[in-house]
Amino acid sequence: MRSLARYILSGPFQAVTVVFVFALLSFPFPFLIVFSGGALALITLKVGVRQAISVLLISVALVAVSTLLLLGNLTAGPLIIWASIVAVTYAYLRFQSLGLALQALTVFGIVLTVLLTALFPDLQASWLLYLKNLLQAIEQGPSFQIMMQNTGLSLERAEQYLPGIASLMTGMVIAVYLLTISVTLSFGGWWHDLLDDAQAFHKEFVRFNLGRTLAISVALFAVVAWASKAAIFWQLTIVCLSMFFLQGLGLAHALIGAISKPALGFITVYGLLFIVTPQMMLLLASAGVLDGLLDFRKRFLKSEM
Repeated sequence: MRSLARYILSGPFQAVTVVFVFALLSFPFPFLIVFSGGALALITLKVGVRQAISVLLISVALVAVSTLLLLGNLTAGPLIIWASIVAVTYAYLRFQSLGLALQALTVFGIVLTVLLTALFPDLQASWLLYLKNLLQAIEQGPSFQIMMQNTGLSLERAEQYLPGIASLMTGMVIAVYLLTISVTLSFGGWWHDLLDDAQAFHKEFVRFNLGRTLAISVALFAVVAWASKAAIFWQLTIVCLSMFFLQGLGLAHALIGAISKPALGFITVYGLLFIVTPQMMLLLASAGVLDGLLDFRKRFLKSEM
């Protein structure tokens, strides 16, 4: 990975090559967007935002031409994700604080959720239609049939859940968007540390705090959502919890780093994240909210604060 990072920084052509290749690979394998976005974050951190924007624009043009030739459709590819990653990385450099950069990203996610709900009142109906079409498309697949048998669900019962899921889809999509940007920034920061043989970004990660205001906000969103059953407040809760999941993960890193055998702790946390993902994400998000309210980190990082 260190060699790849050095290759990215060796020149504009090399940077564009890595970003472009991983962008194409991300179409069949979406998780690879982290590599192309991480390369842009690394360029922003090490070279500057102007160079990152140049690489971004050239890569977008190449993706557009390639998809037009190969698929017959003109697409800008992951332009929104890339632009957001460069913007958040630049904010991190300007603020000199990962916490402030991710606070700004969380507020942006809240505003975006409210705006989309206000500007597109029929969005839930569109999501419902999309989910119904998706369910019809995959219902004949053998893996889907096995899943239905294992869960004991019938197709008719699964369809009953679709309106509830559709009412949350906007918030869930924005939550995934925010998480993708944050994880990609973290990946770029890890690359940066790897090149410098330092742990500057890691130390920022185990310290970052989204703050008491956002922690109180997500608690209020959850209470109002539970009391009113209003979909918008459930969506806002999901958006905020996605970011507090990262804070909970940072808290876990701080706690595990304080014990004598941290390797076992990291294997346990990430193993559980892989095996029981929803439950672990909710647990870490809840820990993140409590950390935002009570600031547990100071107790475990006294030597570094």
